[in-house]
Amino acid sequence: MKNYIGGAEYVTLNWLTRFKKIDYEIIPDMDLIYLDLCINKKIQKDNILEIIDKLKLPINTRLLNYYLDCKLHNNPDIFKKVLNNEIVLDMKIGTNVNVSQFLNKHILEFIRRRPVGYDFLHYSLKYSKKYIGMLQHLGDIPLSLNFYIYYFKKLLGYIDSFTELIYLLASVIRQKTWVYALIHYKDKVHLLAPSKGVIKKVGLNKLNHTIIFPYVGLDSSILNYACKNKDDYAVFFARSYRTKGILDAIKIFKLAKERGYLRKLYIIGGNINDITSKYSNETDIISLGRINDKNEVYRILSKAKVNIYPSISDAFGITILESLGVYTPVVMYYNEANYEYFSKSKLVKIVNSFDKYEFLNKINEIIKGNKVEIDGYTNNLIRSHLDWNKIVNNIEEHLLNIIENIR
Repeated sequence: MKNYIGGAEYVTLNWLTRFKKIDYEIIPDMDLIYLDLCINKKIQKDNILEIIDKLKLPINTRLLNYYLDCKLHNNPDIFKKVLNNEIVLDMKIGTNVNVSQFLNKHILEFIRRRPVGYDFLHYSLKYSKKYIGMLQHLGDIPLSLNFYIYYFKKLLGYIDSFTELIYLLASVIRQKTWVYALIHYKDKVHLLAPSKGVIKKVGLNKLNHTIIFPYVGLDSSILNYACKNKDDYAVFFARSYRTKGILDAIKIFKLAKERGYLRKLYIIGGNINDITSKYSNETDIISLGRINDKNEVYRILSKAKVNIYPSISDAFGITILESLGVYTPVVMYYNEANYEYFSKSKLVKIVNSFDKYEFLNKINEIIKGNKVEIDGYTNNLIRSHLDWNKIVNNIEEHLLNIIENIR
């Protein structure tokens, strides 16, 4: 299970396990686990049943059987029967699963102006009583085509693969169809988002929405690792994807090392992949992959001189918040969703997208400062996220108000 848990999934589980006043039933959808069960054959049914047993969350058994038998993608009409006249809470609008076997189906969906590759969204919007959607995956990557036109050359260097860039642009087009579908059914839609920035980023600020902040909590044990005395290494703390900036992080670190600012780079998060494995023989770039022990993550993060975070893919940077929780400065590219809250922290430096040398200058400022100072805003930001129960109670009250208005 831990191989599939990232920031968004971590938030979802913390919400669901703490709801006290809302009864719900989980609807299985096509996700990374479904992909590995049905297409890649990396996991077995028993693995999934073990996960479900551990979570002890209510799951629709009819859809679960379709899921386990790998029949969900061939029988999407089952969603209509289950969701008809119900209230839908979509905890993660969209999915990053791209199954090439379904490509022809995706093209037909695009022609029919359906949300491409997203049957659950289509049936939810068409047949539910109310669709409440959380902007997490939708809201990660920029959706403005002007962004991709203006930065095309720099993006190619950032991603370092023409094929991956085309895939990214295809993802933008696909997510645009989700946005169009939400706008088409706007009278039925209510969006939840962690910031106004992410709503604007996807062009849905005219739809009914509620800003929920804080919507994510920190493990209170993180304060035990808060540290002002730093070692001369940096961290990249995120899934090591191209759009999270892993390639630029490595390039920026190498420039910083040449100038004597830093000695090592630790990569924390996700599995070892084709990018990180290239550096397995280098002693100054150390890929730790996914660390299951949070305390070990905090220990490494807390002693880092800086978190190098050149991501263009965020709805809300949970790892940025965790860095601040251990008093580790962060340098990152501009992102509307993150700028709203983190730009006010003196521990955070924000630079123009793809400007590695401006990034390097900000790292130099941190090194020269040689002293971590916690300002009042940063301290309040950390403190406001330390009680998951209080956070989820607030979220539940917002949801109850939305549900009450439906009745």
